[in-house]
Amino acid sequence: MTAADPAWIEGFLLEILRTPTQVPLGETEVQPGDPRIVEGVDSVLLPRIEDMQPDEIRKHDAGDVAARFGPDRDDGLLLQTYIVSQHANLMEDPSASRVIDGAPLGVDGPCALGQGATQNKGPMASAFEAVRARGSNPERPIWLVVNTEGKSSHGGSKRVLDDLGIEAACGIIAFGTDMKLSLGNRGRVDVEILVKGASSHSSQPWLGHNPIQDAVDVVVRMRDLPLPEPHPVLGIASATPYRFACHPVAPHTIPQEVRLVVDRRLLPGEDAGRAVAGVQEHLTGELDLEVAAGVSMLPAEVGDGEPVVLALEEALRAEGRPAETFWSMNAFDAGYACSKGIPTPMFGPGKRGFAGDGLIGADAIPIADCVTAADVLRRALDALCGAR
Repeated sequence: MTAADPAWIEGFLLEILRTPTQVPLGETEVQPGDPRIVEGVDSVLLPRIEDMQPDEIRKHDAGDVAARFGPDRDDGLLLQTYIVSQHANLMEDPSASRVIDGAPLGVDGPCALGQGATQNKGPMASAFEAVRARGSNPERPIWLVVNTEGKSSHGGSKRVLDDLGIEAACGIIAFGTDMKLSLGNRGRVDVEILVKGASSHSSQPWLGHNPIQDAVDVVVRMRDLPLPEPHPVLGIASATPYRFACHPVAPHTIPQEVRLVVDRRLLPGEDAGRAVAGVQEHLTGELDLEVAAGVSMLPAEVGDGEPVVLALEEALRAEGRPAETFWSMNAFDAGYACSKGIPTPMFGPGKRGFAGDGLIGADAIPIADCVTAADVLRRALDALCGAR
């Protein structure tokens, strides 16, 4: 077992930051198998993985990669990294990929600048180095995964766990958590509501039926939607209308229909299908509408006594860091692994921000944090999977 190599981390991080794997500006998702993403995996990440001499590599047509280090067993650890970057999409030069002084950003020491640094690419560099610097010949398998999910769904995890058939006893998602352990998060399901009407000229609205007025009634009714009891840590579930679109849009024309999307946040133990059914039941009445389930992500909950949590906490303390835990109000990918019986906390360098310039502007991560995170992950891997 060797300590993480700062030079290796910096070189790897700068290389992946200059690799264009972001959601394009003006769009909200990347489709599975996107050529840019597959090219980034094949040309940049696969060679790095092959240099580590894994015992097996499995690759999905959509670009996802799973590399096994150690014996072919089902009691190992699944270490997931992510290649698609979604935030900081208003950077002037998203592929800047250079080292800067962190002081102007309020950070001590050198930082790597580039889109995705805090969200996924800094944590990816730490995870790759943790596997590279691990103790040799683990007694239980370590699966290093590159997940190409780009639609804010569990599509990538389903490809890895279901299509590629990866099994593990526990997991870690390498993601920007400000060096804390995320033990759980809310899930979400998009509730898609179609409100029907009949078009007419707006000078004679009585010749048609205006769906906008009915859609407004839907929004008002959502305020009284019955929700489950609050979670002791995560608090309340929620139902938030966030999209309202009329069709067709034409001069002085009452639209034919209105489409609304409600973000229904899910607490651990909730089922997405039942949540959508609850919205449909609540809206049942005289309105002419259809309710359907859209994209969903499952909630996650990991017990604080799970071996993977204890191993990460001990590794943090060994590196002189506090073993802090938290729960997130946002939806992440850990929920799918947890639903498959794989307790999966999230951990990595990179401060998470969901407002202001930290979400849309310059993206930079302290290189020292990436090094420390690599050592934390390396210690946890060796503790959980053994090393000879």
